[in-house]
Amino acid sequence: MVAHLSIRRRRQAARRRARQGALSSLDYVLVLGVIFPMVLFIMKIAPMIIGYTYEMMFVLISWPFV
Repeated sequence: MVAHLSIRRRRQAARRRARQGALSSLDYVLVLGVIFPMVLFIMKIAPMIIGYTYEMMFVLISWPFV
């Protein structure tokens, strides 16, 4: 009975290790396929968004004085 339980525990541990390896490769795919393109897009468009925000604030602050 004890030998049977230790075999079962070894198999469960092996399954856990296999799942952890699969999860870490999914993390790499997520970073390379999703996060990096989003960061590149944000870095490319950020100056334009900052410019539009500055322009909008300028219009909101200055329109009563025009």
